[in-house]
Amino acid sequence: GATVYNPSHLFGFFSVFNGDAVKNVELFKGGIPAEYGGRLSSVLDVRMREGNNERFAATGGIGIISSRLTVEGPLGKNGSSFLLSGRRTYADLFLLLSKEEALRGSKLYFYDLNLKTHFDLGDNDRVYLSGYLGRDALKTGMFGFDWGNRVGTLRWMHQFSPIFFSNTSLIYNDYDYKTSANLD
Repeated sequence: GATVYNPSHLFGFFSVFNGDAVKNVELFKGGIPAEYGGRLSSVLDVRMREGNNERFAATGGIGIISSRLTVEGPLGKNGSSFLLSGRRTYADLFLLLSKEEALRGSKLYFYDLNLKTHFDLGDNDRVYLSGYLGRDALKTGMFGFDWGNRVGTLRWMHQFSPIFFSNTSLIYNDYDYKTSANLD
């Protein structure tokens, strides 16, 4: 339910959406529904999956560029669950091994963290808490770029009858983009 601005890492080479946390994706290139607030360009609607409400599970992977870890499981005995998923690149850790001081002082990484919990409060009420935290940092000798998103949603769904329900959301969104230049 929240907007993620600049939805890419490392200038578009990676998506900010961790595949381990995604349930489904829908792309609107034109004729965008009104629920997206009158957007003029395309909209990519990404829905997070819910955690496993029956058993604890963990998956992950180590790659050449990045690693990922997802942990999920039940919260209590009422069908509630959580999902926590994260990724990080580690090129910056290899730069620390360089003999050149300029490279050791460089930054080159991204990370993201996804969280989704849902609580069943009875037959007619569910509360969802979801969040996304992501950051990119790229700094070489003279220039630096740093950007990121912090997004959170608290949603309450109440079913009044089999055909009438309400969804009420409280959304927090913080996007920042910083550039730096050292022209000494």
